[in-house]
Amino acid sequence: MSLAYAHAQNDEKRVLRAVLGAFLFGGTALIALHNWFGLADSFGDFFNGPLYDAVVLSAAIACLLRARRGGRERAAWAMITATLLTQATTELCWTVFYEGSPSPPYPSFCDLGWLAFYPLATASVLLMVRARSRALDWRLWTDGLIAALGTGALGAAFVFEFVAARTTGSTLQQVVTLAYPLGDVFMLSLVVGVIALTGWRPGRTWSLLLLGIVALVFADITSSLESSGLEISGEGWVTPIYMLGAVCIGIEAWQPRAEPIQRATRVDDWRELMVPGLFAVITICLFVIQYMHEVSALTAVLSAATMLAIVARLTVSVLDNKRLLEAVRTDQLTGLANQGALRIDLEAHCRRAEEQPATLLLLDLNGFKGYNDTFGHPAGDALLARLGAQLRDAVAESGCAYRIGGDEFAVLIDCTGSCAERATRRASEALSLRGEGFVVGAAWGAVTIPAEAATATAALQQADVRMYAQKQSRRDSERRRHPEAIQ
Repeated sequence: MSLAYAHAQNDEKRVLRAVLGAFLFGGTALIALHNWFGLADSFGDFFNGPLYDAVVLSAAIACLLRARRGGRERAAWAMITATLLTQATTELCWTVFYEGSPSPPYPSFCDLGWLAFYPLATASVLLMVRARSRALDWRLWTDGLIAALGTGALGAAFVFEFVAARTTGSTLQQVVTLAYPLGDVFMLSLVVGVIALTGWRPGRTWSLLLLGIVALVFADITSSLESSGLEISGEGWVTPIYMLGAVCIGIEAWQPRAEPIQRATRVDDWRELMVPGLFAVITICLFVIQYMHEVSALTAVLSAATMLAIVARLTVSVLDNKRLLEAVRTDQLTGLANQGALRIDLEAHCRRAEEQPATLLLLDLNGFKGYNDTFGHPAGDALLARLGAQLRDAVAESGCAYRIGGDEFAVLIDCTGSCAERATRRASEALSLRGEGFVVGAAWGAVTIPAEAATATAALQQADVRMYAQKQSRRDSERRRHPEAIQ
């Protein structure tokens, strides 16, 4: 491709963008001035007919151009284009066949096009979430579900029920009439759920898209309420809001690629419970309203579903916190409890030592350095994992085993005297292994609590001194037997 051709293409894109921008912004401004301030009343049919259709069509073309750029979001933008084109075509058909008619049929084939907005828009949002999400965890998904269900319960209570109570006509007419507020409540719930999915930080690109959908839904809800008898001053004032929705979606198509939705950063304070807590309060209020006034089964079902989702969210949160605590307390190589867990458990033992004396045993491997140097670090890690498993099984009946770093281990024994001596012997044997070219054993030091040490720090220091005294004694003995050996 020549440089001149590339420049020409860029010029064409700029011109096309300028034309689309003129229709989007200029057309919306004219419609708003006409409907809100009475500008050029004699051109009302033009503003709310062909110009209205041109604005929606311009937004659809902007989205189509964005889809042609490809990438992960291509399918989502193609679906958004289909959504807007369906709406533009439906508006055009209404303008051609029914605009100005004193008694247009209801429902008409145009209602099929308008109702198609809901499944198409839903598919667009879900495709966009899939394109922009990266490794979402359960907290984001459940927060999104809770927010969506809670919003749906509110919408059902204050929008759907209002329209349902005032709907008349044939069965088909009632079904079509109720389909609009039902779809609007669903879309509003979906938008709030997606905002929660972003961690309540949707950013500029998500905000424009979701704001556009909200504007369209708000305008449609307002129209449904007006048609059900709610008096809202200002005839035609809602039409520009439809245009604002199309403008926001069109502008979104021109934005740079959005940052992906990331895995939630763990928060262990009040913010962790903000979403379930807020919607729990909302749902409780809805149940109060239910007892004060008769509500529909839809509101009751959505309220109950919201509460169930909140309970599930909090239950899984507790389990997740427990798993996280276990992970923090666990040595990843051996699966034993780690040094931090030992400190916590040892302090707990010291607090109740008067009622239940205990024994702290520290152990250090002999011969492990030579094994590591001979067979390598992976083999050394495998040996530590094997010995750790043996130690855990050996003391399981009388205490808990820990790896406190390197080749050092510890055991908290829930007894003293002969019981502790048996556990010490089993622990020492569990950390002993002999094979071709190596011998691994363990030096140990024990201290009873509270007879010999009343605090965790004193117990650790005393046991450590005794362990290294035994280790040094064995070295001296080995040197006397083999003076030529180098330790």
